[in-house]
Amino acid sequence: MGFELGDLALQLLTGLQVGAIYTLVALGLTLIFGTLGVANFAHGALYLIAAYAGYVLSEEVGWWAVFLIVPIGLFVVGVVLERTLIRYFYRRPVTDQILVTFGLALVIQEAARTIFGGTTRPFPPPQWALIPIDIGIGFYPPWRLVIIAVTILVVILLYLLLRFTRVGLMVRAGMRDPEMARFLGIDIDKTFTWVFGFGALLAGVAGIVGGPTTSVYPGLGMSVLVPSFLVVVIGGMGSIPGAILAGLLMGEAISLSVLFYPPLAQVIVYLVAAVVLSWRPRGLMGVEGVME
Repeated sequence: MGFELGDLALQLLTGLQVGAIYTLVALGLTLIFGTLGVANFAHGALYLIAAYAGYVLSEEVGWWAVFLIVPIGLFVVGVVLERTLIRYFYRRPVTDQILVTFGLALVIQEAARTIFGGTTRPFPPPQWALIPIDIGIGFYPPWRLVIIAVTILVVILLYLLLRFTRVGLMVRAGMRDPEMARFLGIDIDKTFTWVFGFGALLAGVAGIVGGPTTSVYPGLGMSVLVPSFLVVVIGGMGSIPGAILAGLLMGEAISLSVLFYPPLAQVIVYLVAAVVLSWRPRGLMGVEGVME
């Protein structure tokens, strides 16, 4: 085939990195949908805000401050959006939710175009992550390893949060039966606000680590949103384990198609979605009754 096993191993690692970004975005999407029942088409725009914020702040205050300021800032943005707009659409048809969040995404995209212009802006990673290092199977960019490590850390922290904390218990109760949770005295409205803010925070982390792999431009949010939504659908709407599994599957499918047949990379996400949903209409780990 014209390549060695080391090339295949590096490509699989790249697939893991691509899947890691989709997983980070999809985790926020599926957490919001599974808890609030909102199909948030503005999630890609939150990723865009984080990427531009990282681009600006990395030059002004340095990368370590970026990792602290941007996720917290996105959490605040998410809380404000939920309080002022999203909560009024919880009981509205899903088409209304899609229209309002998609419209919000377009407003944010055009605002970014007005502020930063329509050109692509390079968003380099930290200096120490620029030069590829030898990882035993070949030379590999350190920043891509950082993306994988950050995603693993986020997945572990999310599991611990949902499994072992009172907030996680309330979120899981809200995901299963919000009316019953409210009847039991759980402040569901407050929980929903926190969940939407946390979903935005995850988009912030994704924008920080994913931005330097593609540079930054106004259409970046939409380009990330579509495959990430497919990841959520393939994994099963509202399923966090499903989002992780589907993200990895999608990343490897894209990466291996680049290695074996590059033209296929443009459509492989849709082929994978068609095959999986033909086999399992609810997605890999979808729950009965969700989106039916």
